[in-house]
Amino acid sequence: MTALQPGDSGGQPLYLGIASALKDAIFSGRYPVGSYLPTEDQLAKDHGVSRNTIRESLRKLREEKLIISRRGSGTRVLPPQSSDSNFLHAVSINDFQSYALSWDFQIKIVELRKMPKAFASWVGTSPNEEWLAIHGVSRTHGARHPECWIELYVHRDYASISRLVTSHPGPVFKLIEDMFGQMIVEMTQEISAELVTKPLAKVLEVEPGTPAVVVRRAFKTAEGKVIEAAHEIYPASRFRYQVNLHRAGSKHL
Repeated sequence: MTALQPGDSGGQPLYLGIASALKDAIFSGRYPVGSYLPTEDQLAKDHGVSRNTIRESLRKLREEKLIISRRGSGTRVLPPQSSDSNFLHAVSINDFQSYALSWDFQIKIVELRKMPKAFASWVGTSPNEEWLAIHGVSRTHGARHPECWIELYVHRDYASISRLVTSHPGPVFKLIEDMFGQMIVEMTQEISAELVTKPLAKVLEVEPGTPAVVVRRAFKTAEGKVIEAAHEIYPASRFRYQVNLHRAGSKHL
């Protein structure tokens, strides 16, 4: 990639020219999906501009969903995304946390409940135990339709999050970590298929019997304790899922 120097932007704002150059580098494979861009300092040095200009360039790429930035972790290249789909591109629990921030979660139920027996069996817990149930509809920012029905179950030990969960902007497991000092180190996930039931069809704005993708997740501590479990139902046309795998020991430039 040839660095864009001041005066080379063809009349457009300099940050847009740099954003375009970075985009070309991404599409050409210089920065492949899953790799990290150079630091802001390095990019500013390469292009002979200030960090503020680089930040504006990166903001433009984030708006186009080409990259994701996290404080302390750098800026990572994302796979192409559809604006109409819940497109999960997580390759780590941290990525899943960032992905969850793109949701509008409209919570409709917060109360102690027993899990459905089949789900309790999958989680590996007794169907007679009560968990904090948090149920509602998820909609990605700007999406035209609800994208999934979510049933979250939080271990009763952490049920006091109920007073904060409706106003917390991030994922529920992060709220548990922050309030109780727990650390999620593992997420088990299973994806299957079924048909949308009549009660859910109205909520999800689809016809009863529409094909659906069911995602089950269990969030675990280092001791193997499940502190949160999720059961999500997506109309099939609104679900996409991509995992990026890298060969162990390989380096990404």
